[in-house]
Amino acid sequence: MKSYLFFIVSIPPCLLISFFIFYPSISNENYIIKVGKQSIFINKNDNFVYEWHQMMLKHLKFPLDNHYGSHAIVLLAVLYVSKSGPILELGMGPTSTPLLHNVALQQKRVLISADSDLQWINHFSYFTVNNSLHKLKYIEVKSQMGIEWSQSGIHDFQDWTVVFIDHRPGTRRQFDLMLYADRSRIVVLHDTEQSSLYKYGSGLSVYPYQYRFTKLKTFTDVLSLKNETVIKKIGYLLESTPDYYFSNITLN
Repeated sequence: MKSYLFFIVSIPPCLLISFFIFYPSISNENYIIKVGKQSIFINKNDNFVYEWHQMMLKHLKFPLDNHYGSHAIVLLAVLYVSKSGPILELGMGPTSTPLLHNVALQQKRVLISADSDLQWINHFSYFTVNNSLHKLKYIEVKSQMGIEWSQSGIHDFQDWTVVFIDHRPGTRRQFDLMLYADRSRIVVLHDTEQSSLYKYGSGLSVYPYQYRFTKLKTFTDVLSLKNETVIKKIGYLLESTPDYYFSNITLN
């Protein structure tokens, strides 16, 4: 009995000693990142993943929005992987527009944000003050199918690196999904869990390289006509991001 009690009593000191023996070696070989109550250990040789976590901590709010803002982490991954080149935002909002604005400034990238709602244009007009990189464009839409988007000339402005499709009317998205297939290196499409509602089928079939992010309820697709490697990199980052980034419980 005494030996059993001695064994139980000796466990905490042993654990403590083990911690001080092994923790320095773990710290020296890994970056340690705190996310709420969680600690993430990232190998110091893997700068790609380490920088990705730093980007998330800098630009995202946790826990991530599971609905209207579910595209935030996907957009950030796309911008992190693509690193340079012009960005087009079709459909502005409280999540995507500030995120794209801040990262575009950091990466020194041209960004055009367009919307058919003048209130969004006015709301974010301060983003363009003393800033030549970010421009806002109002598209006055009167038709049910949103033909005015194709008449705006935005798609011919330049060759895009990233195009984000989340605009109104929703019936217009299927056409722009096809229109930007060969006008953008990467297309990001929101609300893809409602693919049949938005009639995305024909447009999605154009893209041979696709990744669908489903960790948050409102799905987001990343698409490319020609670049398989970039889609795989984006998918890898998002799939390897720990689930507790999306949890209220572990981040409180």
